[in-house]
Amino acid sequence: IMATGCTKKPINEDVEGFWILKSFTTLADGEVHQCNRLYYSITCMVTEVSEKQGDKGLDAYVGRTGYNGNETQLILSDFKVRASTSDNGKNAPVEGLREYGINSQEITVFDIVKCDGKSMILQSDYARLELEKF
Repeated sequence: IMATGCTKKPINEDVEGFWILKSFTTLADGEVHQCNRLYYSITCMVTEVSEKQGDKGLDAYVGRTGYNGNETQLILSDFKVRASTSDNGKNAPVEGLREYGINSQEITVFDIVKCDGKSMILQSDYARLELEKF
């Protein structure tokens, strides 16, 4: 008899996984922000954004993951400050989220411009993100 785990099956296997944020461009001014060791961990229910051994000392945040439009849009919402094993219930500050190309603690809708399982381009009304699978 084979035991099955309690893990949730990915909704979109190309989108979900561990990504490194290479850069993002803020749309209002066209400024390109080069990123150093910033990561997105996207699962079917939770997304975490974090800096791993980077030079800025950024906080990590966790939020809800959803899809819209036949999985052509990735919706990230309700970001909280990351604690050791979950969140600490404290809303993520927008200033901190902007370091990851996100401009709202409440909800950000990203159009999935490109995603082939190796590289991904996401675009919201705030920024265009370029990520690579890690």
